[in-house]
Amino acid sequence: MKRLLILFTLILLTVACVSTNKSLWEKSKVSVDPFVSQWMQAPAKSSGEVLPVLVISSAPLADFTFLKKIAHNRYTGHVTKAQLRQLMQDERIIRISSGQQKLH
Repeated sequence: MKRLLILFTLILLTVACVSTNKSLWEKSKVSVDPFVSQWMQAPAKSSGEVLPVLVISSAPLADFTFLKKIAHNRYTGHVTKAQLRQLMQDERIIRISSGQQKLH
């Protein structure tokens, strides 16, 4: 009887502790690096200001000519704020991150 109770408790704990976080592939919203978000909100220093980014998508992005394919559904490029807004609105985009980081 004790063994059965312990086994039932372990099974219950195992089922209750399963992660409920969605992976990046299941999210409906684009995951954006905090540095990219800050760069988007900051006023432009010049009209041609660009940011180097890495883009991960769920499908090929052949229609974005400003991106260069580096691996399967992974792209890189130097984008302007307008191009970045365009990427954020595309439902095929999963993650946008930057190669630049601020040093503390």
